[in-house]
Amino acid sequence: MTGRFFRANTGSGLPVYRCNRCQGIYHLYSGTLFEGSQLTPSQGVLLLRGFVQGQSSAQLSREVGLAYKTVLKWRRRVQANAERLHPNTPLPDTVSESDEMFQNAGKKGVEHFDWANPPRGRANKRWGRGTFANDRPPVLGTVGRQTGQLRLRVVADTKQTTLREHVQQFTGEGTHVYTDEHDSYNTIDRIRSMGAHGHKEWARDDDRDGIREVHTNTAEGRWAGLCTFLRVFRGVTKHFLSGYVAIHEFRVNLKRVTVAFISSLVRAHLFYP
Repeated sequence: MTGRFFRANTGSGLPVYRCNRCQGIYHLYSGTLFEGSQLTPSQGVLLLRGFVQGQSSAQLSREVGLAYKTVLKWRRRVQANAERLHPNTPLPDTVSESDEMFQNAGKKGVEHFDWANPPRGRANKRWGRGTFANDRPPVLGTVGRQTGQLRLRVVADTKQTTLREHVQQFTGEGTHVYTDEHDSYNTIDRIRSMGAHGHKEWARDDDRDGIREVHTNTAEGRWAGLCTFLRVFRGVTKHFLSGYVAIHEFRVNLKRVTVAFISSLVRAHLFYP
């Protein structure tokens, strides 16, 4: 598309151009989430960098000079696009690990109208495996040992059907999958080896080659990275947890932010929250 300078936007200062062919007008934000906003280019860049790096909305609000709720609104929209960009294809690795973690995430920021059911003020101390309903939503993860690529999804529970669908969606047929001893992995249609965490066994050498290949330590390391990423926000609502997880997955998989990724991340969609 080629055009000539038409005018400058009075709010953002962006130059507006008129297309030589159709006489339509366009500018830098056309076709993006920022279209119609009054954000300056520097504010847009700082917001995107902060979202991908994992800066809190309060810190971004101070640095960019926008209201906290405005920053949070843009974060939600960018996260929604990140979720749409989630790769749904299997990992190319022939050896992978699958594991799950339970993230304390309640209803932060949601107004409570029932006085008999006040918001939880401290960490969730419920026993047992978490679910979305009890404010400890599970995050399922599959990581390839050869590529280091990651697939993360926030789910409602860790039942057999849920774990089986996740593992079989993100691993190819014939993949050797290493898991813990959780019974819900028993029905996966993959070659499976499991460690006995309940017996304090963290790695095991099954083929006697001197390398303890039976473990989920790679996946455990990914959980440490996710927890570090989420810790900055001092609690997130469970209804938007999947957006934070999606951004973190891209941070791990991309290694570096590319122009193509940013273009996709800010591309406008018909519906967004």
